[in-house]
Amino acid sequence: MKAIYKKWIVVMLSGIVLGCDDFLERSAQNLIVPQTVDHYIELLQGDAYFKDLYAKTRWIQFMTDDVEFQEGYSRYPDYAYLADNIETYGDVYTWQSEIENEDFTDGAYLYLYKQVKVANICINGASTAEGEDKDREILLGQAYFTRAMAYFYLANLYAQAYNEASPSDPCVPLVLEAEINEYSYDRATIEQIWGQITSDIQNALINLKDKTIVEVYTISYDAVLALATRVYLFMEDWDNAIKYGEELLARKPDLLDISNETKAAPSTTAEATISNFIRIDNPEIIWNFNTAPSSSGSGNTYYGLIYAYGTAYLGYWLGVSSQSVYAGQQTLIEMYDADETALTGDRRLLYWFILPSRKTSSTYVNNYNTYRSLKYDTYDKNVLMQCLRTGEIYVSLAEAYARRNEAGDDAKAVEYLNALRMKRINPYTDLTLSDFVTNEELVQFCWDERRRELCFEECHRWWDMRRQGQKKVVHRYNYGGTSGNSFVTFTLAEKDPAYILNFPLDERNQSPNLEPNSRPMRAED
Repeated sequence: MKAIYKKWIVVMLSGIVLGCDDFLERSAQNLIVPQTVDHYIELLQGDAYFKDLYAKTRWIQFMTDDVEFQEGYSRYPDYAYLADNIETYGDVYTWQSEIENEDFTDGAYLYLYKQVKVANICINGASTAEGEDKDREILLGQAYFTRAMAYFYLANLYAQAYNEASPSDPCVPLVLEAEINEYSYDRATIEQIWGQITSDIQNALINLKDKTIVEVYTISYDAVLALATRVYLFMEDWDNAIKYGEELLARKPDLLDISNETKAAPSTTAEATISNFIRIDNPEIIWNFNTAPSSSGSGNTYYGLIYAYGTAYLGYWLGVSSQSVYAGQQTLIEMYDADETALTGDRRLLYWFILPSRKTSSTYVNNYNTYRSLKYDTYDKNVLMQCLRTGEIYVSLAEAYARRNEAGDDAKAVEYLNALRMKRINPYTDLTLSDFVTNEELVQFCWDERRRELCFEECHRWWDMRRQGQKKVVHRYNYGGTSGNSFVTFTLAEKDPAYILNFPLDERNQSPNLEPNSRPMRAED
C-alpha cells in the first residue's frame, strides 16, 4: 500500500487512490481518517466520481460489433508505420484468451475497486463524522450510488450477464469494509453482487430524495433514478425499471432536439462554431462523470481512439464497407436511415459522426470509407465526455414496456420511441403499432434504437450484446505483412465464454483465491 498524502486541511485518505490500485492483495499503512462530513465529501468527489472511467474502459468498444478493422488498409504493402493501437488492442479486438500484452494492461478492474473502496470509507465513516444531518445524508447517498455503479460495471465486465446466469454463479469479490486487508478475496455470487447493487441504490434514493442538487457534476437524486432504471432493466425487473424511469422523466423529460443538425466537426477545424452533442448546455445531461480530456484532445475521444491523423492511420473504423461482415445483419452505420447527400433523415448519423464525404483534406484521402464518432469534442472547453442522460431513459422505458408485454404496454413502448425519435429524425413520421407484426419485432426495434442512440457511450453496446442473446460476431483483421491483403476473420461464437472478461493477469497472480474466468484460445477462422 502506497503512502497517503495531505489533502486540504486534513490528511485525507488519498492513499486509497494509489493503494486501491492493488488493494485486493496488499495491506494499508497508517491511515488518518477524515473527521467531518465535509472532509468525506471532499474525499468522495476528489478520489472517486469515476473521473478517469473513460480512459480505463474505452478499449471495451473494440470487442463490439460497432467497430471493425478498416478495409482500406489492405492497399498498403508496408505496415511498419501503423499506429500503436493496432498491436495495443489487437488481442482485445480478436477476443483472445489473454487480452493483455506488452502494450496494453486492463486497468478497469482495480480502478473500479478504487471507487468501491473510497465509497466504503465514506459510508463507514459518515455515522461518526461531525456535520449536519442533511449533509451526512447527501454524503451517504452519493457514496451508495458510487458503490452501486462500480459494482454494476464490475459485474457486467467480469461475470456472466445477469439474465444469462444462475443466482449461485460466481460474480466478482464483494468488498464492503473500509480497511485494506492482506488476504485475497473470494468471488461472491451473482445473487450477492446484484443484491448489493440494488440495496445500495435503494439507500442512495432514500438519502438523496428531496435534496436540492442542480450541478451536473454532482451526484443527485436524478442520477440515482437513472442508474436504478438501468440496473432493473438489466435484471429484467420491468416494473421497477418503469417505475424509476418514469419518475425521472416526470422530473426531467428534456431531450436535445437535433432534428435540424447536419454536421459534426472537431473544434480545431474552421467549423469551430459547431457544438457537438454531449456538452454543458445539453438539457439531457443528468450527471457528468468524466471531464478529463488530454492536452491534445484526440487521445481521450473515440474520434482519436479509432482514427488517427497523418500517415500513422489507426486500423479500426466504425461500421464496415459495402461488403457486409455479418451475413444477414446490418452494420451500425447502415442502421441509420439517413441520406448523407441530401442531409436528411436520421440526424444522429449526420451529427454524431464525421462522414466519409466530409473528408476533403489530403490527410483523409486513403480513409474514404471511415465513419468517426464525434458525440463530444475534447478540444472544446465546455466538453462533457461521459454522462447519464435522458436519451437512455427513453429507450430503456420503451424496452421495458415492450418486454413486459402486458395490455397496453406495446403502445407505451411506441410512445416513448416516438418521443425520442422526433427529436432525432427530420422529416419524421410517427411509428404506430401496425408497424410491428409481433411483439418480438417491437422488442428488436427497441434494441436497434438503443444501439443507434447510445453508440460509443460508456460500455453500452458490449453490455447489450451480453444481455441480448450473446449472438455470433465476426471481426475482420489484418495482421500486416508484405502481401498488403492478408485479411483474416475471428469469430465470437454465440454464448461464447469470451463474453466474460478474465481478471487482469497481475490480479490473478497475486490473488490465489480469485477463481479466474475461462476464455478459450482463439485462432483465425
